[in-house]
Amino acid sequence: MWLTRVLESYSAMMALGLLLGVLSGGFPVLTKEISMASLAILMTLSLSNVKLGEARSKGHAKDAVVALAINYGMLTVVILLLGSMFPQDLWWGWVLMAAAPSAVSVVPFTTIMGGRTSKALFSTSVNYLVALGLMPLITLALIGSAVSVESLVTSLLLLIALPMAFSRLLTRVTVRKRTKSVAMNLSFAILIFAVAGSNRDAFFEDLWIVLAISAACIVRTFGTGLGTEYLLRARGVPKDERIHLVLFASYKNLGLTATLAIALFAPVVAVPATICIVFEVVWVIFLVRFYERAPTRSP
Repeated sequence: MWLTRVLESYSAMMALGLLLGVLSGGFPVLTKEISMASLAILMTLSLSNVKLGEARSKGHAKDAVVALAINYGMLTVVILLLGSMFPQDLWWGWVLMAAAPSAVSVVPFTTIMGGRTSKALFSTSVNYLVALGLMPLITLALIGSAVSVESLVTSLLLLIALPMAFSRLLTRVTVRKRTKSVAMNLSFAILIFAVAGSNRDAFFEDLWIVLAISAACIVRTFGTGLGTEYLLRARGVPKDERIHLVLFASYKNLGLTATLAIALFAPVVAVPATICIVFEVVWVIFLVRFYERAPTRSP
């Protein structure tokens, strides 16, 4: 049935949420609360797929450090450099993006593309544990008194710590993969609908800003991703070992970024994350086809 196929399609649901949000203006009330609830559900379901027992290995520790350096080192620096070219309210949005951990979707995307899922699992777990400390430090260092420390800590507890805890409980419950996938896509679509709708005016009235942000999103997604791919390939790293590192080099948790922007500041601060979501969807579609043609081993 076509409806089932749409609900199970990550890209279709993201596009639908974005389109309907921009056209309708999103939710008339409670945008912040709905966004936070949607993300909390999405994070809980997503993190329930991360099972440390399956991924724990001495050989994965070094790889997790490399993934952390790529995501919280290289990608974070690139995002901050790009964000520094924008006005203050948009700059805050880029800072939140830079401070965010990798997207949890790195794990299933690694599997789909034929990468080392166990390494992606372990590295994602480490990334999120480190994010509990790094995200408030980066945010407070670069935004300072403009953000409430109490509100930031509370939001991180609600959107990262609690979902991590509840996801451990969910691993003990048998949930069909299809059911979980549909629930995650619906939660993300509702989040995108709320965020995009609250920024409807920015999409229609500030076209040049949208174009400038789009250009920056291409650099921070395609530029960093392909740069990492070709660098690792030149160093002789096999394809299955490169895939998850390329994803860490190009993916941030933009749902978390957009939700924090609305919770801590104003909807306009979420514009960079909202636009970058579009390019991340295009990027993963591109990567699936790219790795189908890429040689298994580097020359």
